[in-house]
Amino acid sequence: MSELQDANSDKFQALRLQRFYLAQINYLITYVVIGVAWAAGQYDASAWMATTHVLLGLLTQTVFWVLLKSGLNLRFREPSMTNAQIVVAILLTTYLLAFAGSLRGSLVMVYANILTFGIFQLTRRDLVLQALLALTCFGGLIAIESYRGPSAQNLTLSLVQWFILACFLGCLSFTGSYIRELRERLQQRHSTLQAHQETLRGMMGQLQNLATTDSLTGLANRRYFIDEAHRRMTLMRPNQLLGVALIDLDHFKRINDLYGHSAGDEVLQGFATLARDSLRDGDLVARFGGEEFVILLSNADLGALHQCMERIRASFGKMQFSCLPEGVHCTLSAGLSLIRQEDDLEACLNSADQALYMAKNSGRNRCEHHQTDPA
Repeated sequence: MSELQDANSDKFQALRLQRFYLAQINYLITYVVIGVAWAAGQYDASAWMATTHVLLGLLTQTVFWVLLKSGLNLRFREPSMTNAQIVVAILLTTYLLAFAGSLRGSLVMVYANILTFGIFQLTRRDLVLQALLALTCFGGLIAIESYRGPSAQNLTLSLVQWFILACFLGCLSFTGSYIRELRERLQQRHSTLQAHQETLRGMMGQLQNLATTDSLTGLANRRYFIDEAHRRMTLMRPNQLLGVALIDLDHFKRINDLYGHSAGDEVLQGFATLARDSLRDGDLVARFGGEEFVILLSNADLGALHQCMERIRASFGKMQFSCLPEGVHCTLSAGLSLIRQEDDLEACLNSADQALYMAKNSGRNRCEHHQTDPA
């Protein structure tokens, strides 16, 4: 869980850095505008003032970059530092407009461009507050110039610019917050859809499990065994053999009749556990129906198959079940057969079934084999 949280934190931190780098494009454009305005004689200040503006921009952005790269921003309530970055950008833009002269009317909409940076991060309240900060800064700039005694015509033009800016920023604040709300709704629906998909996948997995697993013993059922055996036969190499054993628990009906079905269920479950624990990882055991089971051994000749089944038969005969009286043991009979690459699975199962009948007719509690002539 911790690793997943760390991965998500790294992902969000990388996104924050990407957004920061994108913001630097706007700063680069601002630096170019300052240089062009100064070179064209439209920057109403000395070259040193223009240089200080650039240096202030570089200094503040370096501080943000260090915070993001070091991860110190994660200690803040707002790790993205969007509000702080917008505030700095608004103040630097106001500093630019103070010396922009006749270019001010063209550059005043930079405030709107700054606010777009927070559309997907800030709430409506934050956007409105940032818009009010921009209007206050620009209004303060107009007030200072008016105090110094500008002409009425320049004051009127500045107030019209302020009014236009207010209209645009107000519209941007509400439109931006609406876009953010839509985005949050889409994300919520996406999360809900993902949750439904996970639930559906879980239900499909349960249905698949129910379709291929015997509910009593937890073993694979007949359907799964047939499909898996066919699959393994298609993957067999030439001269490779598979061993198959059909198993029947001896006198199982008598156990149900004498001791009840719960006793019979315990015996079935006990054999399933024994068989599963006695096989290799690549082998397969399944409940074939009723008290019948089937085992499929990978890369097994007749000797290995017979040895495996004898070990299971002997262990099962020694098992003591709590549902049965002391001294009462269960036995099994098994019919063995081999499967070659070119064989028909149904024919091989029939051969194992014939061997099982041989074991029953020979007194039960034994393993018999059926081996066809090599092709």
